[in-house]
Amino acid sequence: MDTRLKPIPVIDGHIHFDLPEQLPDIDAWRDTFHITKLNIVCTHHPTRVSRVPEALFLKAHYPSTVYVFGGLDATSLFSDPENCGQHFADYLDVLAAMGCDGVKMIEGKPTTRKRLPVPAFDSPVYEPYWAKMEATATPLVFHVNDPEEFWDAELVPDWAVEQGWAYGDGTYINNETQYTEVLNVMERHPNLSVIFAHFFFLSAQLERLGGYLDRYPNMHVDLTPGVEMYHNFAKQPEKAREFFIRYQDRIVFGTDLDESALFVSDEGAAHSNDSDVRIHLIRLFLETEGAFAPESSAALLGEFEKPFQGIHLPQEVLEKIYHKNFEKLAGKQPRALQRKAIAAECQRLLAYVEATRKENGHYDKDTAVLSRIYNYFAAIS
Repeated sequence: MDTRLKPIPVIDGHIHFDLPEQLPDIDAWRDTFHITKLNIVCTHHPTRVSRVPEALFLKAHYPSTVYVFGGLDATSLFSDPENCGQHFADYLDVLAAMGCDGVKMIEGKPTTRKRLPVPAFDSPVYEPYWAKMEATATPLVFHVNDPEEFWDAELVPDWAVEQGWAYGDGTYINNETQYTEVLNVMERHPNLSVIFAHFFFLSAQLERLGGYLDRYPNMHVDLTPGVEMYHNFAKQPEKAREFFIRYQDRIVFGTDLDESALFVSDEGAAHSNDSDVRIHLIRLFLETEGAFAPESSAALLGEFEKPFQGIHLPQEVLEKIYHKNFEKLAGKQPRALQRKAIAAECQRLLAYVEATRKENGHYDKDTAVLSRIYNYFAAIS
């Protein structure tokens, strides 16, 4: 344990995982990166039909340590787009039956929305889904937009251009248009239990974000970098500290680490270093008084290798951000898995892959992954 960090339990509410050849040693990882529990958020991938079963496979091996927020079944966007909201509402029952603890939506990321035929979030098509999310108090991690400079050709950083995250050519959803859609949803369903990832990309507009938090009682944000977030905070550290204290019940810890971070090994040293820097950046920002400099990591910090400003939050505020706020939404312990339901979903997905093999040959990896997971859960059902 790094002695610079306070010995407070930490739940990382935002981690990605794609099934590798062998399971990671979560206990060693948690010790290395000072995390008590973690939440795997499942997102769409162009070459995968679903990554929910593999997240549940990981949870089966660490049932008291791992939460899972399952992704929606995107196949309905292609097979029955006019009724996709009802399909999504029905799929909430499938996710809950398997033992998922909540839902993750990546559909608000501009590249994902451009790739998938996603209807406007405030359209009637989505209404059955939002209504059921609100009625069941299902917690949602929702990625909406990206840093605002990504829409400006003169401001978008080179690393974002290399990732394909430059949105100023007119072919991507406008960020303010998407904010309007999502806020219309919040107006209709003000009790949605939602965590907007990456501080809702409003770290440079704290007064605006505060207005939304005041208006919607179950709206939260998480601290997953974009590193630009922490430089926005550093420009106004006193205002940032005041914001964090005022909204201490609405901020959730998260890192956005991927599966490479879960392997603490010589082969993964570069990734592990970036992960270590990321976690320390967030925690030192919250715990340090005055300027601090995280360890160097070009892959993470890039042009931002300058001192940051900490906001030195009180112990009781840190405890809420580090674990209590997430527990309030998802429970103090992960939900129990239902193995028969997971095996049944694997069978359904395998049948879909087989039925669409000619048109979707890029789902080939799913056959091996889903078969392995099906055999695991069917054998012990």
